Amino acid sequence: MKTLDIVAALVLLGLSALVAFETWDLPYWSTFAPGPAFASLWVAAAGALIGAVLLVQALRSSGDRPADWPDRTGARQVVLGIAALWLLFALLPFLGTLIGGLVFMLLFLLGIARRPLVPSLAASVLTVALIESVFVLWLDISLPTGILGF
Repeated sequence: MKTLDIVAALVLLGLSALVAFETWDLPYWSTFAPGPAFASLWVAAAGALIGAVLLVQALRSSGDRPADWPDRTGARQVVLGIAALWLLFALLPFLGTLIGGLVFMLLFLLGIARRPLVPSLAASVLTVALIESVFVLWLDISLPTGILGF
């Protein structure tokens, strides 16, 4: 596990550095809202911090035990979660952020994670409402609207 953690930390640090390097010349802030580099630089900073913490923990650990891979159910959830995320990216221009986000969250919570219906509905509606409130209403950023116009 120690070797795997070191490799994962180095990959995360490398990817974070690549994102920061590739978006460094983009504007961080525009006249009234975050610019194109805002999210990417914060993601790169968070990735670098997580990678550094993981690297320090791995280097300070005493043993090299085997990796604890997910069981069949966990592996299924990981693969289906990745597939659902790619489906969201593919359908986002057609469904829009509101409908696409709801579909993704409900698909993930009900279909993949097998969570109860009422909390899944509440979490999905609350998350999409929060995203719409922050980005569309507060920051006045145009998110994909889809064919239905919202």
